[in-house]
Amino acid sequence: MDRSDPPIYVLIGTKAQYIKTAPLLRLMQAERRHYRLIDTGQHAALTPALRKELGIKEPDVALYHGMNISSFVEAVPWLLKLLLLMASGRARLRSKLFNDGYGICVIHGDTTSTLLSLLLAKWAGMKVAHVEAGLRSFNIFKPFPEEPVRIICMRFSDYLFAPSKWAVQNLKKMKVRGEIIDIKQNTAVEALFYSLENEGEYCPFDSPHCVMTVHRIETIFNKRRLAFVVEMAEHIAQDLPVIFVIHGATRKKLAGFGLLDRILENDTIRPMDLMDHSKLIGLIANAAMVVTDGGSVQEECSYLGIPCLILRSETERQEGLDRNVRLCNFDKDTLERFLTGYRELDVGRRVVNVEPSREILAVNSGSLA
Repeated sequence: MDRSDPPIYVLIGTKAQYIKTAPLLRLMQAERRHYRLIDTGQHAALTPALRKELGIKEPDVALYHGMNISSFVEAVPWLLKLLLLMASGRARLRSKLFNDGYGICVIHGDTTSTLLSLLLAKWAGMKVAHVEAGLRSFNIFKPFPEEPVRIICMRFSDYLFAPSKWAVQNLKKMKVRGEIIDIKQNTAVEALFYSLENEGEYCPFDSPHCVMTVHRIETIFNKRRLAFVVEMAEHIAQDLPVIFVIHGATRKKLAGFGLLDRILENDTIRPMDLMDHSKLIGLIANAAMVVTDGGSVQEECSYLGIPCLILRSETERQEGLDRNVRLCNFDKDTLERFLTGYRELDVGRRVVNVEPSREILAVNSGSLA
């Protein structure tokens, strides 16, 4: 291998990881920087179309083929396959994933794929760069398993790319061993620009609307909380049409708890399956309000200035909390206050077209020189 241009390995596997890592991947492709894309397969059914939408290449290595991993039962064969790969020995792992083991492995975020990517890379003897490091909810169970995954990955990564001063301070307080790099913005802002430019102002509705989306385990596996979500949708729909973007796992739990028909039979609630990221951004950009339990959507709403209610008691992100974002914690009084005053929270777009991915690439390339 020509060590004057050593490789960067990018080990990801979920929809959110692809969306937020895509700016870095496109930059490397544009600058003809060699990198090796390794897909864990956590969202194997979703990612082929997503890669095409995002303008990035097919994986050099795909570790799993099949359905999306959205439940413990589905995760068992997937986890076993990856654990067996680790158990097969370092030499085989390096040969299959990392060539001769020279270079640096980029991991992202706080998913199960993030943790597995860290373990695979470290077992192979690779240096690891953690993108979106420093985010904390400071509650080990909220969200779970994301918070413990973040802690483990931040403890054992060699380079930590923090998207804000707050994230930098969190890493310093943790006394992490790796080098902390403040890239000042999350790559999510680049992903947002890309979606807005490629889809424009997608919106199939003429009137103001509310966008709802929930998918976290602590939300959808709890019947009381999921019933609260449905009641909330029905309540909001009395004043605003509700677009309910339903993940596959959410649909299963709604049906299992006997709640799905209430969504399907309500004329003012429009259920929609998962869609291209650019179309979802178009819906959000044109929404009067957004209700979600997702951190990425919180971040996107903060950039767009859209009033956003987070169905959680803690969040690992600071974006928008002092402006247009409110935490709900499944509390009816908080919901009522939000519905009464959400129009005052529409602060307009504060999106700055920055390129944190350039900082990531520069540091990774310099580290390998």
